[in-house]
Amino acid sequence: MSASSPRTRLRFGLLALPFGAVLLPMPFLYGLSFRLLGVPVALVWLFLCLPLTTLCLAWSSAPLGRGHTQ
Repeated sequence: MSASSPRTRLRFGLLALPFGAVLLPMPFLYGLSFRLLGVPVALVWLFLCLPLTTLCLAWSSAPLGRGHTQ
């Protein structure tokens, strides 16, 4: 597969998902005075984004299949 194949672009495009999930809602979450079990909702959101980030990084760094060279 070439470096510009749709499958490769999709994998690297998925790296933008955790970036957006962490950064885009922060201005809205930071201003909230709501707390979950005494913890600010922005901090809860960041901890919930950790598994998403891990999954996206793991999937995008997995081998592309047969014929893939590094």
